[in-house]
Amino acid sequence: MRSLESVNPFLRPRPAPSPGRAWVPLVGALSLLLRLFAAAAPAASLEPPRAPAPRAGLASGDAGVRLAGGDAVPAGFPSSAPFRDRAVILCWHSFLGDPSLPTDFSLAELKAQLDALAALGYRFPSFAEAVSGRLEGHLNVVVTLDDGHRTVPAAVERVFSERGIKPSLFVYPSVIGTQAFAMDDAALGRLSSEGCLVGAHGYHHLFVTADLARRDRAAFDREIHKAKEKTEAITRLPVVAYAYPFGALSPVTKEELVRAGYAYGLAVAPGFVYADGAFDDPLELPRLVVTREGWKDILALLSRNARAFR
Repeated sequence: MRSLESVNPFLRPRPAPSPGRAWVPLVGALSLLLRLFAAAAPAASLEPPRAPAPRAGLASGDAGVRLAGGDAVPAGFPSSAPFRDRAVILCWHSFLGDPSLPTDFSLAELKAQLDALAALGYRFPSFAEAVSGRLEGHLNVVVTLDDGHRTVPAAVERVFSERGIKPSLFVYPSVIGTQAFAMDDAALGRLSSEGCLVGAHGYHHLFVTADLARRDRAAFDREIHKAKEKTEAITRLPVVAYAYPFGALSPVTKEELVRAGYAYGLAVAPGFVYADGAFDDPLELPRLVVTREGWKDILALLSRNARAFR
């Protein structure tokens, strides 16, 4: 079996964060996410908070820390700079062009979505680049494609590759090569060999939660362990990433992912992946699912994010 680094040198374990930096996410990451994703104020500015003017007797100017768009504040006040290098992970599914399916788009619609993001200044790093800390700036979108639908190869060839995008594919291998709606082994293997990272997405696409672990432990284990084994048999590469089916997970799910040898888990939740791994939970990385109804909100969110540090 080929090593993953031999195919994609970006996918290396990140060094463990310094224990002394554990306070940073509590101070900065939560406040930034609340500003970006607060449903009660969707049109709010995403500018970092403007610090209060320095009081008499406190350091200012060069002696302080200057926030993006803000005034100088006393040394020791947390800077927003570490939060700038980040990405949003988006998830698409199929490309039939059937308007009755909420997660399906035509190739023309997909092109328009990607071009709208590019017009805002977004780049499209791979998942491997994102999780190995190779992110620069705040205008990054990581593309993931779930389920292994038969329309994925055409989308990769005719849309993503033309724009220099390497999507990551998350499949549940019970349908690969066995169901008409899914890719076969050869198509998935070819995309893997062309540089698309392939991860697991369950084996039968079940809710892999504590409830399943209690009711049917064999099925729970199969969704994690057999999914990895079967996907590795197709791609002949280690499978290091797992996208939770339906975005559902429990603490026991994350524990079992570690036992199975996964390094990353993708949830369905708003948030960013940061270049500084101290801000990430690698087993619960946030991700947004692109739907017909939700695309307008996602585009609005990313438009506000594009203005965050201007």
